[in-house]
Amino acid sequence: MATRKKTKKEDATTMAARQREIAVSEFFSKNRHLLGFDNLSKALLTTVREAVDNALDACEEAHILPEIRVTIEELNETRFKVTVEDNGPGILKAQLPKIFAKLLYGSKFHRLKQSRGQQGIGISAAVMYGQMTTGQPAEVISKISKGKPAHRLKLQIDTQRNQPKVIDDVVVDNKHWREKESGTAITVTLEATYKGGKHGVAAYLHQSALSNPHTIFIFKDPKGKVHNYPRVIDEMPKEPREIKPHPHGIELGTLMHMLEAARGKTVSGFLKETFSRVSSKTAADICKAAKIKGGATASKAGRIGAESLYNSIQATKLLAPSTDCLSPIGEEALIKGLYWLFVEAQKHEAEERKRKKSQQDLFEGGEKKEKEGEEEAPEPVVEKDGENVQMDLQLADDRTLSSDQKGYFVTAVTRSPNVYRGNPFQIEVGLFYGKGLAADDQARVFRFANRVPLQYQASACAMTKAVTSTKWKTYGLSQSRGALPIGPVVIMVHMASAWVPYTSESKEAIANYDEILKELRLAINECGRRLQKFLRRKRKEADEEKKRSYIIKYMDPIGDALQEIIGFSDTERGKTVDSLREILEESRGHMPGGRSNPSS
Repeated sequence: MATRKKTKKEDATTMAARQREIAVSEFFSKNRHLLGFDNLSKALLTTVREAVDNALDACEEAHILPEIRVTIEELNETRFKVTVEDNGPGILKAQLPKIFAKLLYGSKFHRLKQSRGQQGIGISAAVMYGQMTTGQPAEVISKISKGKPAHRLKLQIDTQRNQPKVIDDVVVDNKHWREKESGTAITVTLEATYKGGKHGVAAYLHQSALSNPHTIFIFKDPKGKVHNYPRVIDEMPKEPREIKPHPHGIELGTLMHMLEAARGKTVSGFLKETFSRVSSKTAADICKAAKIKGGATASKAGRIGAESLYNSIQATKLLAPSTDCLSPIGEEALIKGLYWLFVEAQKHEAEERKRKKSQQDLFEGGEKKEKEGEEEAPEPVVEKDGENVQMDLQLADDRTLSSDQKGYFVTAVTRSPNVYRGNPFQIEVGLFYGKGLAADDQARVFRFANRVPLQYQASACAMTKAVTSTKWKTYGLSQSRGALPIGPVVIMVHMASAWVPYTSESKEAIANYDEILKELRLAINECGRRLQKFLRRKRKEADEEKKRSYIIKYMDPIGDALQEIIGFSDTERGKTVDSLREILEESRGHMPGGRSNPSS
């Protein structure tokens, strides 16, 4: 009988020998699903999104109207090369390795102001994913001014130490970069799948054009087709300003750490210099209620002193934090963006399809000659490289834009800023209703946080919850319980905040804070009421038109009856019928509930 080998018993010494520090890059390399790289199609989208977010933030901080070019090349069925280029201020050569090849390195984590990136993980995680799946380094080119050279670095990440490795460093000397004022381009080769639909790259850029109407987006897809989303407004967004943290948003453990780090400061001075909305008098009142001397050394407060101070802060009434840190899209920009995407762009695409079909018909019939004097159909907007869209739209007093003839209605609501956990935030909702959309499908909901589209985890998001919990039947749309409304509707929801409460590191859904849900519902309800008013007017006009058609239909029999009863001559009968028709025509546009249309 074989004897069983006795296993060696573990003890503290042998277990300690296997323990080591784990770098954040090593952790995320094994848990990349947390960052949005959990499948091939999402990995492609996440890479584009992170690069575009960085480009937009850089341009806006430098006060440059952004122009973003995205190119995706298909190398084989599951391998793609993604390049994102901007016209921003560029990046110093010494900073390039850390920004693109070191996780948790950035300038935005400790700043309280609205920005797209927050954690310093996104773009370096994309570089790491490309490196892991293809073994290829990322390529970064950057130029900081007209007279300076453009530098190209090939970068990889040492995941065990979370440190960048520079594989190659050369000066780029081609015509494009010589003539370029400044900017940055990053190229990542990765395992991925390119798909269309609402979770695709094209849909992401389509929505980004809506939330960033001051930006030109030019996208070349793997088939070589160029999609151009032009600049709708020529004004930069309001510049958000950095603010100090609000005392009501600080937790006890955080306060203890901050007090310990406040070397050489008094408790009163610490409160005034560290937090917003704390004056000398307020600091004195907080110290008095906490039974702590304002002149005491802050770093010596200890746990008991910190807890007493924390309780006093929570019991003190303070002004809400400053909202200078926010940069909403704005009602007018939202309306113009929705109008362009769902009215003008659709019209140009329809004209382009018609033009191509006409050319194909001529080709198939062997007739290629152009008709003399006939104007060519206008080129579609998607083919115009970098042009702006000139729109002079007059909004109605209730911040709406509508056309009964073209069958669309657009509105937007920007709520006043509010606060959750001491963090200021602002909610915006835009709504488009139009006959160009399917009338028997569920409404489409576009979700945004700090101007960035959120395309996954919709069911876990506070924005979706707010839309589905709204009683849309009240506003003229059909709806099943707990579902999205049915109709030709697009609902755009945007949250601007100094610190967005995402439910995970992949930044795909907003947490269900009561304060946020309340603001979302109030903005959605206001849009719903405006839509209800429009739909009621349309129904009333339709009813009036129906009645008028009945009268016109029976006009001749009525004339015959009058002629027989009163004894009208044929001439008098004709005059009477013509007069009635004129009265009916003059009544158009003057029906009860009617109004002049600013966009017709």
